[in-house]
Amino acid sequence: MKSISSLIYSALVVLVLATSCDKSDPVTKEKIIINNNANSLSNRITSKNAGLLNFHLPSSSSMKFRSGTSAESVILTSSDKNFALALVSEISSPEFQGQKLRSTHVAVQGTFAYVSYNTEGDKYLGGIDIIDISDINNPKLVVSAQLQDVDVNAIYVDGNQLLIAGAADRDVYTDLPTSAFSSFLPLNNGLIGSDYNFNSIQGPSAMDIIAGTQGANYVVSGGASGVLAKLNKQNGNVEISINIPDLRSVKENGTKVVALSGTGLLKVYNQSLVHEKDITVQPNTAESKRTMDLQQNIAIVPQGKAGFGIYNIVSGSLIKQHDIPTYSGNDSNLDPEDVVVNAVSVNNDKLFTANGGAGVSIYNYSNQSGAANLLGTASFNGLDLTSSNFVVSRDNYVFVASGRGGLKILKMIDLTPKVPTCNGNYPNYTGNDSWFNINSNEVRSFSGVRSFQGINIGGSLTWCGTLSVLSGDLNVNSNGTLNVYGTLAASKNMNVNSNTNLYGASVVEGNINLNSNGLLKINGSLAQGKSSGNTTTFHVNGKLEIDGEVIVYGDLNINSSGVVEFKNTSSKLIVYGRFTNNNGKVLNGQIQKI
Repeated sequence: MKSISSLIYSALVVLVLATSCDKSDPVTKEKIIINNNANSLSNRITSKNAGLLNFHLPSSSSMKFRSGTSAESVILTSSDKNFALALVSEISSPEFQGQKLRSTHVAVQGTFAYVSYNTEGDKYLGGIDIIDISDINNPKLVVSAQLQDVDVNAIYVDGNQLLIAGAADRDVYTDLPTSAFSSFLPLNNGLIGSDYNFNSIQGPSAMDIIAGTQGANYVVSGGASGVLAKLNKQNGNVEISINIPDLRSVKENGTKVVALSGTGLLKVYNQSLVHEKDITVQPNTAESKRTMDLQQNIAIVPQGKAGFGIYNIVSGSLIKQHDIPTYSGNDSNLDPEDVVVNAVSVNNDKLFTANGGAGVSIYNYSNQSGAANLLGTASFNGLDLTSSNFVVSRDNYVFVASGRGGLKILKMIDLTPKVPTCNGNYPNYTGNDSWFNINSNEVRSFSGVRSFQGINIGGSLTWCGTLSVLSGDLNVNSNGTLNVYGTLAASKNMNVNSNTNLYGASVVEGNINLNSNGLLKINGSLAQGKSSGNTTTFHVNGKLEIDGEVIVYGDLNINSSGVVEFKNTSSKLIVYGRFTNNNGKVLNGQIQKI
């Protein structure tokens, strides 16, 4: 291996680019530069805006959440009190040849996330990032590949291959019959290899590519001369090509292949590309990116300014049309023309939409009926004035390709009680929703879903269900006891001076002050604070017992009287901000600093 600068390690890989539409000689170019230097790549990853997208006083129909260095950095508007979201990290777009690239697509497979890039304007310049997400709380950029004279518009992982759709500069590749191409890079343990098979596709640019389940792959190209093409899975050669203008996206469900045309048609074929039907949908703006999803026989179709539509591809009927949710961010930073649905994606019972300058929206989704109910909308406009081009989710994480803003990684926090096991049967609380006071020597137990302005506990309170604190602090005073079975959501500070036991999922927006006589037991998960703007702090002067996962997005201070005890080897305490241990004790485990 060649010896190169310690600042940036790169390998220039010679790629053989072979066209497949004809039998002409292959085109050979030195076209991919791979940087895998950990030090230089780590500079593109930041957690400076990490934290809960914090909720504020609800309006008539929603709560607003914010995170970041300014009040408008990241905003989440949610109508569901059992839904919370955290920004985990950001990976900035690469800069090649003085150009800042735009992220276009994300593919997630195993412990890696792959991000594709192209360049705005007439220049052809693309890239592929490979991110190690084996520790999703601390992702690592392990490879950044520069593809000169090529735009990469979409990617897809198919076993040990990374499929690519894009456009090549024919002023450089003079032997190519068209600019549109499909390609694949071999993967070895998740990392790209050095071979690059380059297949020409009719049209100016290939827009989307997928791996089929029945022995073939499919790619679509845009423009008036666009095509839907069936590709040989082994060599990528075009086996069938059908002319369809202005194609944007392609999906298949094992029996049907569906292609989206910007002219306002959803084209349905069988696996052999025999045409079955056309479904009329909303037309899309010329040359815009649109990525649909297909769940069984239900197609979720992005439709630009018209939002998105949900269609049954068997009956051809529209199930429901959804408008773009009202944007509640800093309107002075937003181009109204950029508020469009660019892409949709489904992960189990959640539906995600990439809404351009208005960020992403998350819906509860039913695969059976196709019904979608809005959970919340997160905007990144105040961070970097970028556009959400693509979104995909795996497990409880969300990956957003945000153009020149690179990649955003979010974590969904489900606060819905999972049929909490309570040590008794308790009545529903029927009082008002102002300050909730439990006086000394009082012992009270309730169940249900309630929100209070603040909570002050001098006696004993056991709550089974969901307990929310909207505007004031949550105080557990000396000789007080709090037991929550289910969900706790506190928008301000939590002050613990005595026994507090949290069973289930909890979020605390503000500071946590665990004072010298306090005992805080976490049985489940706790997410707290943020690391930017008004940074929050978790002060440990008493004892913190963890049976589960605690994530501190702000600072953690363990003082001399403080104790952190891990109850088992699977328990975690993760800190994104500053961690200071002033002679406190950490028992049976280690604290992970991001």
